[in-house]
Amino acid sequence: DIFVADGNIPSRIAKFDKNGAFIKTWGGRGDAPGQFSTPHSIVVDSKDNLYVADRGNKRIQVFDTDGKLKTQYTNVGAPWALCLTTGPHQYLYSSDSNTNDFDHATIYKMELDGTILGKFGAGGKQLKEFGTVHQMDCRKDNEVFVGEITTWRVQKLNLHPAKVESSSAATPK
Repeated sequence: DIFVADGNIPSRIAKFDKNGAFIKTWGGRGDAPGQFSTPHSIVVDSKDNLYVADRGNKRIQVFDTDGKLKTQYTNVGAPWALCLTTGPHQYLYSSDSNTNDFDHATIYKMELDGTILGKFGAGGKQLKEFGTVHQMDCRKDNEVFVGEITTWRVQKLNLHPAKVESSSAATPK
C-alpha cells in the first residue's frame, strides 16, 4: 500500500493500493486523536505500523494500515520529518525544527514504542547544526542524511546519540 499525507487542508491521510488506485482516507483537520494539523511525514515499519508526523499538533500518531489509531508520542516537539532504519531492530528518527529562525533544531532517535534513546542538534548554519530539517533518510542505525530547507543543503551524519532521562514516551489514545 501507498500512503500520502494530505497537508494543511484537509489534513488527512490517503491510502492507495500498489497500482495507485484510491482505497480510503482518514483524519481531518483538528487536534483530537486521529485528527491532524499539518501531517508532514509518514513512514511504515516492518510490522505495518504507520507513523505520522502531526507537526501542527506537536505529536507523532501511530496507526495500523487501515487507519485505526494505536498510540501517540507527544514529547518530540513539532515533528517535520520521520525516517525508519532497516533491519530486524528498527529505530525511528524524528526532527523538530523551527522555520522562523535558527533558535532550535533537534533530531530524536527512538525505539518504535516511543522511548527516546538520544537526541542531538542545534539550530544554525555550521556543520552538525540545522536549518529546518525537512526530510531525513536513515537506512542504517547511526547514519542519517538530513535535508534542510532554510540552508538548502543535505548533511550526512554518522552518530551515536547520547542517552536522555525519559524512559517511555508513549501516550495512550
